Amino acid sequence: MNQLTTQLTGVPRTMLMTTWARVEEHQRPDAMFRDPQAAKWWQSLAWDRELDSYYTWQARLAWVVRANQLDLVAKRHLDKYPDAVVVELGSGLSTRFYRVGQDCSCWIELDLPEVTELRRQLDTETAQHRFLSYSALDFSWMDEIPPQSPQSLLFIAEGLLMYFTASQVQQLIAQMRQRFPGGSLTFDVVGGMTKGKEAKKLAQLGAPLQWFIDCDRDVTNLGLTVLQVSPLLQLLQNYPERLGYWSWFGWLTKLPALRNASLILETQLQPL
Repeated sequence: MNQLTTQLTGVPRTMLMTTWARVEEHQRPDAMFRDPQAAKWWQSLAWDRELDSYYTWQARLAWVVRANQLDLVAKRHLDKYPDAVVVELGSGLSTRFYRVGQDCSCWIELDLPEVTELRRQLDTETAQHRFLSYSALDFSWMDEIPPQSPQSLLFIAEGLLMYFTASQVQQLIAQMRQRFPGGSLTFDVVGGMTKGKEAKKLAQLGAPLQWFIDCDRDVTNLGLTVLQVSPLLQLLQNYPERLGYWSWFGWLTKLPALRNASLILETQLQPL
């Protein structure tokens, strides 16, 4: 296949790393999940060598574990609501639809126009699997969501909200609460200790982290009911063979600063 020219900057540029992480996971004999669609797309994508220093084995494992956990969330939702509508905010080159969502009544990939343009060169839009070219902060995307019972709606924001300011996150969630009260929103957040070396590296990439929380209770102030909390560093302990020497330090992940360094939160949108 011919390689596509990708001229991505800022936050969209980071999606090459998470996509490559899934491709490498797919190729492992002990893979957490298979992702043949990502492997197929990767034949047409060119790796950005300037991302080498960001693509560490620790980051790769964290991205894969996060993707797997969100797959499980989506599966549970689809099992409970066969007529569900799933919306991935800032979807990048997510292939979750192909991994777990092909029985979904409607699955929507929402991202910036330059990202959606790249997806259209790799993927095929259908009535069931739709692509929307919007920033998540351009709230007119909400008009595109098909009418559905709120309980069957699932919004997934994977690796997105930490790039927004606290004010932008608050405005987005307030709008979603007004339009989709009772809907489910699953997303990951980062804690204060993430402000260190890795955050500074991302800032140099033009993708600064801007929203940090102290603990999961902080999001209740946004009008969200927290249903499930999955600390990412604790999820990593399920794969000691991947962690090697570092698996001996698993007990440290119970310390608040490490527990809250990265969380996956399953929440419900409270009515305004």
